[in-house]
Amino acid sequence: MKINALFAIVSLAIIASAQAGEEASAKHVVAPPAPSCLWSWFAGGSVGIIDGDDWDEEIYTLHVGMERKCAGDDCSHAFYLEVGYTEQDESTTIISESEGPNINSSSDTEVIPITLNYKYECGLTDSFNWYAGAGAGIALVDLEGNETIGQTDTSFSDDDTVFYAHIFAGLVYNISEAFEIFGGARYIFMDDVDLDGETSNGPLDEELHYELGARFNF
Repeated sequence: MKINALFAIVSLAIIASAQAGEEASAKHVVAPPAPSCLWSWFAGGSVGIIDGDDWDEEIYTLHVGMERKCAGDDCSHAFYLEVGYTEQDESTTIISESEGPNINSSSDTEVIPITLNYKYECGLTDSFNWYAGAGAGIALVDLEGNETIGQTDTSFSDDDTVFYAHIFAGLVYNISEAFEIFGGARYIFMDDVDLDGETSNGPLDEELHYELGARFNF
């Protein structure tokens, strides 16, 4: 009797194990779906020129930010921080027509725009994209100068921080998934500056900024 009972218990255990194995093998592991939208980092810079009546100088920029792309969408959204640099040197000589001393003056003005930008970019072809956007922030303006009247030499310096913004558009050429070049134009808005006791229009206000740059995508 004990042997029959033990045999019955072992048989039931074997049958239960076999059924559990069949149920486990019947289940399929489903991988979680890939995210439809991803954020990625990028960094780059550009060389350009300010073309205007008050400022006609080169300008350099560096930027770093993040871009959001969604599967099946040809367009993307990007936010990035950018820092620029441009400077202008001026010198003036006034020759006295009388017995008075001549006047020589020189000045160096530096402008450093710092902006937070938004860029919207869409594909045109497999290699070309177009983009447009806007940015706003501040501009650090620094003035240093020297004036010589006869034998008297006077130096002066001053600085100011003002509102700075721009709108921009251009084209992108994708050399690879990780590297691209771009070219475009910006229209600048800049508040008045107060330097050396005088208030004047922002030197880059209502000027055009043409640029050519490159960007690495990580």
